[in-house]
Amino acid sequence: MKRKLFFILSLFLIFSLYTFAENFPQKAKSINDFVPKGWKILKDENGSNFITKGDLNKDKLEDVAIIIEKNDKKNIKKNESLGPDELNLNPRILLVLFKEKDGTYTLAAKNDKGFIQSEGNEETPTLMDTLSNISIKKNVLKITFNYFMSAGSWATSTEVYIFRFQNNVFELIGYESNSYMRNTGEEEKVSINFSTNKVKSTTGGNMFEENENKPKDEWRNVKFKKKYILDEMTESTMNEILDTIYYIE
Repeated sequence: MKRKLFFILSLFLIFSLYTFAENFPQKAKSINDFVPKGWKILKDENGSNFITKGDLNKDKLEDVAIIIEKNDKKNIKKNESLGPDELNLNPRILLVLFKEKDGTYTLAAKNDKGFIQSEGNEETPTLMDTLSNISIKKNVLKITFNYFMSAGSWATSTEVYIFRFQNNVFELIGYESNSYMRNTGEEEKVSINFSTNKVKSTTGGNMFEENENKPKDEWRNVKFKKKYILDEMTESTMNEILDTIYYIE
C-alpha cells in the first residue's frame, strides 16, 4: 500500500523495540499487585491515573487496563536541542487484567515492546507526549495517540487503535487516523477494519477553507498478512501494516 498520508507515522516512528525484564504475577488480589517495584501507575496531565475499567471478555465483570511507567531518575535526560530542557525516557507498559468472580485479577495481556511510547523522544525532542487516552466500551479496548511537534513540522495527527478479545488474545480489529497540516488545513483520514478487510481513505478535506473542503471517500478491499495482537504491537507496527497491505482487484 502506498502511503498517501503526507506525514502520518513516518515523521514520528523510531523503529526501536523495548524489552523489559519485569516479572508480573499471573494472578493477584489487587491492581497494585501488578505494579513492579520501581514502577508507578502513569498519570495524565490532569493528575488522573491511566486506568480504564469495563467488561472485555463478556463475563459481566469489570476488567481493567492500566499503563505503568518506570520511575527511574537515570532515564531523565538533559535535552541539548529544541524542546523541553529534560526528556523523560522512562519506558511504559500496558497491562490488561481480567477480573475474576472471587474479586482477584488475572493478567490477560501485556505490551512491553514500546507500543506505548515514553513521554520524551531523543530523536524527535519536540514531539509531545503521544499517549492521549485508553478506554473500554462495548467490550473493546481503545488506545488513542496524538502526534504533535512544538517545532519542526506543521503536521499533526490523532490515531485510535481498537482491540477485541477473541481467539484467546486481544486482536487489532480497527484503526482510525485523522491527520492535518496546521498551516494549510489540509486534512486526510484513514479507517481500517481488520474484521471486514476494508480500508476507507478520505482525501481532499480542509479544516480552514470551506471552498477548498472537498473530501472524497475511497473504499478498498485489502488482505492482511497476519493477525496483529496487542502483546506484539510496537511503535512501528502500523508502518508495517501500511507497507504490507495489498489490494484485491
